[in-house]
Amino acid sequence: MSQTTQQPPTRAFFHPGGFAKLDAKPLTDTERLRWLVGMFARLQLRSLTSKLTAVSFPAGALMGAAILALLTHIPQLMEVLGDDRRVFVTDKAMPILFGMNLLTAFLQTTIWVAPVIASDVQSGALLLYFSRPLRRRDYLLARFLAATLVTWLELASAAVLLVLVQIATFGVALDGGSIAAGLMFWFMVAFAEVLVSLFVAAVISAVALGCSSLARSTNGAPLLFAGLLLGSIPLALVLGNVAGHGPLWESVNLAQGLNAVHALVMALLSPQPLPEGLLTRAIVGVAIWSGLAVGAWQLLVRLLRNPPMGKGRA
Repeated sequence: MSQTTQQPPTRAFFHPGGFAKLDAKPLTDTERLRWLVGMFARLQLRSLTSKLTAVSFPAGALMGAAILALLTHIPQLMEVLGDDRRVFVTDKAMPILFGMNLLTAFLQTTIWVAPVIASDVQSGALLLYFSRPLRRRDYLLARFLAATLVTWLELASAAVLLVLVQIATFGVALDGGSIAAGLMFWFMVAFAEVLVSLFVAAVISAVALGCSSLARSTNGAPLLFAGLLLGSIPLALVLGNVAGHGPLWESVNLAQGLNAVHALVMALLSPQPLPEGLLTRAIVGVAIWSGLAVGAWQLLVRLLRNPPMGKGRA
């Protein structure tokens, strides 16, 4: 008796128009996931407004370069730099750029990440994806990795660009130190920015995608994510007034929680002592965002176990 051999999965090319075409080339699980991530990332950056938003990240670093040029060439402004260039880098330059880019990342995630799964549900594309050799976990992981990758590259590239600008402005060796010590400092700053950007991109992408599982509409998901971010501001104020002002409640404000995480990492590289309450704010920020991300992931898994039929389908 002849035995039937199981064929490897075929490569599936999905298009936004609601159709798919196949070729006969074998595709491993890793290749399929990598291809899906690339496709979803390109779709996220397809519109002109998303491209303009992506350009705004390095634009902040270039603005910082212009400000540094003014500070270093105008004697009346040089006192802003302070006596220790490392303190300026870790306590002023990098936190200011991170705060600006964090708001831009929130905006981009609200507009282009939060509604993607809800859009697939409404258009019926979700059933198209699952009708081909594509597992639910591959779809969900690819959506998450694509959103994380785009946001991470935008945040990290802007931070690394500003680090390079500061090296060109201040030099490798800082405040009379050795070149080796300067290289280590700049490397640690850039490496810390890359790691913090990865954490930020991962948690906000997961939470934004999770909003689709609750709202399930292309308009409701962005509003839900934006409401979560904005609603945390008065919540932090109310809790601070009721329970007493302190670092524990400041990070209930979701934006402040991520800013505290970044500030803590930069403070560990600064020669200055650790600011009071910063460690508590950073821990609370990590705990809240991690909890939201885990909860959002569970909601997405539950949604994809029994995906809706989509608008106009029964």
